[in-house]
Amino acid sequence: MAITIEEAKYDIPDFDRFREEFCRVCTANDWYCPSDCDVLEKARKLDYDRILKAYTRNGGDLNKVCRYIKRTKI
Repeated sequence: MAITIEEAKYDIPDFDRFREEFCRVCTANDWYCPSDCDVLEKARKLDYDRILKAYTRNGGDLNKVCRYIKRTKI
């Protein structure tokens, strides 16, 4: 299901909200994550618009956004 950039901005308006949603769907245990994981640290270095575009392109699937972040060069 395709979404627009406006819908993406509504769903995840800033990096903090993205982090909350990303951690919510993460398969790691909460006790394992006292701080940001490697993917979130790399995502923090990326331009947030690139993350929004990946979120839009992948229909809001955060697992696909995670793969995008992992393979993207900074």
